[in-house]
Formats: sequence, structure tokens, C-alpha cells
Amino acid sequence: MLLCVIGLFAMLSTSLVNPLLSIFSKSLGASGATIGLSVIGYWVARVLLEIPSGFISAKYGYYWPMTLGLVFTALGTLWMAFVTDWIGLFFARALQGIGAPLFFAVSMTMVVNMFGSDKRGSAMGLFQGVEFGGTILGSSLSGIIITQYGFYGGFIISTVMCIFAVLLILAPQVRKDALALPKTKIPKITDITKVFSNKTLLIVSFATFAEFIMSNGVIYTMYPLYAKDSLGLSLTEIGLIQGVRSAGYVLALLTMGSISDRVGRKPVLIAGMASTAVIIVSLGYVSGIFPIAGFIFLLGATTGTIWIICPVLASESVAPEFRGAAIGVYRTFFDLGSIVGPIIIMWVLTVYGSIYCFYVASAFLIITLIPCFTLKETKSTKSNDLVH
Repeated sequence: MLLCVIGLFAMLSTSLVNPLLSIFSKSLGASGATIGLSVIGYWVARVLLEIPSGFISAKYGYYWPMTLGLVFTALGTLWMAFVTDWIGLFFARALQGIGAPLFFAVSMTMVVNMFGSDKRGSAMGLFQGVEFGGTILGSSLSGIIITQYGFYGGFIISTVMCIFAVLLILAPQVRKDALALPKTKIPKITDITKVFSNKTLLIVSFATFAEFIMSNGVIYTMYPLYAKDSLGLSLTEIGLIQGVRSAGYVLALLTMGSISDRVGRKPVLIAGMASTAVIIVSLGYVSGIFPIAGFIFLLGATTGTIWIICPVLASESVAPEFRGAAIGVYRTFFDLGSIVGPIIIMWVLTVYGSIYCFYVASAFLIITLIPCFTLKETKSTKSNDLVH
């Protein structure tokens, strides 16, 4: 539970500014594709560290990587308060991105290794649900805070929240509990091919890739600009609808993991993918704050369903000593989606217009949904079983 609270404050920190970063980038002089480039530094750095983070936690345990990750995240957030152009924003985000795998990937690995597969979905759902609860509060307050204090004030408040997470993880009890967990066997580099060749892992990784093209390309990069310039929404309203999306997201995290323990991961994943593909297209035809909030809430619930199922399937698809690496591979794919998404979607917006952005995101989801029907897993496995 302490780890959940730490994750909540870490997520609160990033969510205070992330929903409006594309608007901040535009205020620094970025336009079109350079807006997409300015926000992907975070994801570029993450790509480089997601898989190594599994080896790092296997060798050094969970505590020190998680602590160092939060420190890097706080420093990167503070740096963003002083950037003067989109290139500076790229590198400040990259420093945040160095910290993210060290905390988030390692903490996820820690959680999946604490429970058998009969309870793993519920445990991951609780952890991710509390953690992403920070996005509800952060996203909802982002527009209000930035309207009141400006982006500089928003970054400073965000930094303070991350520093609080650092102080929590330094608590003796957290250190004691984390260090008491046994280290997993360190996999050989040559054995990593066993992870990359795993069919289940590849399917859920590509599903996550498509979902993050949609989430980071459309919802976090294109849609705030579209909502402000085309729909006439204020920064406060944009922040609030992002908070509504986070509420749907967290609701799914808290429920769908437990449901998948009972009915199986596969049907829940397919339902989430198919629903998201439909809702994102529908969102392109909606205007007015309340209708938008309704569709955004549903989109949050369906994407949260994808998010909570995929890491559980990824961890269950390999032997225990490869779970850190498997989660690293899965997270690398959503990092790649977060890099490719803003670039592709902002290019589509510039060349073809906003409505085509929604269709392109939906097409990626449908293409990656098809292989999900071939997954063999249909029900929860026993605690020591493996899904291949």
C-alpha cells in the first residue's frame, strides 16, 4: 500500500502538466510536427531503459532503482520550468524519461512477483488503480493551476509533488520491505531471444503500441490543440475532461484486473481494443463539454482495460526470471507508440485535418486487434502455471 501511495504522488506530479504540454510547446514557438517532437523526449529515453530496467532490478533489487528513478523524474520536471524553446523541452522530458522505467517498470515487476497468477490481476489492478488515481486529480487541476500560476508555477508544483514521492520512498519501512523481497535470477543476455520470440508477449505488445499511438498521439497531443482552437474550450475545461478520462481509466484498472482473474485475460482485452477503436472515431464528431466528457470517460475505461490486462499477460507469458525483461519489452512497445503517435498524428492533422487523426488511430487499433483473437489464454491460470 505504501508503494501504491508513492506511485499516486509520482503520477500526480506528471499529470499536473502533461495534459497541456502540446499547448506549452506551441507557446515556445513549436508548430506542426515539432510539437510532436518536443513532447517525445520522455518516450525516447524510456525506450532505451525499459528492457535494461528488468536486468537492473534482477541484479540490484527493487528499492534503489525505484528511488533513483523518482529523483531523475523530479530533476527533469524542475528543468521544464526553465526551458525557453522546444528543444530544451525535449531534453528536459528525456531526463524525466530516464527516471520513469526505473520507478514504474521496476515497481510493476515487484508487484507481479509478489503474487501468483490467481491474484496477480487483482493486485496489479489495485496498484495501478491507486497510482493512476493521481491522474484524476492532476489532470483535473492542470488547467486551473496553469491558468492561475502559468506553466512555470505548474512545473514547480509538479516538482514538489515528485519530491514528496521521493521522501515517502526513503521511509525506513518502505526500504525494509522492498529489500526483503528476494531477487530474481539474472537472465543471460543470450536468453533474451526467448522473450522476444514469445507469441503472447508480442501480441499484447503490439496491442499496447496501437493504444499509445491513440492515447499520446490523439488524446494528449492533438486533442488539447483541437479542443482549444476548434472547439473553443478553455484550459480549465480541457484539464477537466482529461480528469474525467482518468476517472474512467482508474475505474477500469480497479475492476478489470479482478474480472480477468475470473473470466480470462483474452476476452477482456478484445473487448477493450474493439470498444476503443469505435469510441475514438466517435469522439471526432462530438462537441460540447458534457458530450465530450461522456465519450472521454468511456475512452478512459476502455483504454484502462487494455492497460491493465497487457502487463499481466506479458508477465505470465514467460518464466519467472524473465518477467522483468518481459515487462520491459511490453513497456518498450508502448514507449514506441508514444514516440510514433505524436509525430504521425500531428502530421495527419497538418496535412489532412483533425477528423482523419481519429480514423488513423482507430485503424491502428483494429489492425492490432486481429492477432488478439489467436491468444490461447482464456481463463486464469494457477499460481505456478505459465502461459505460452
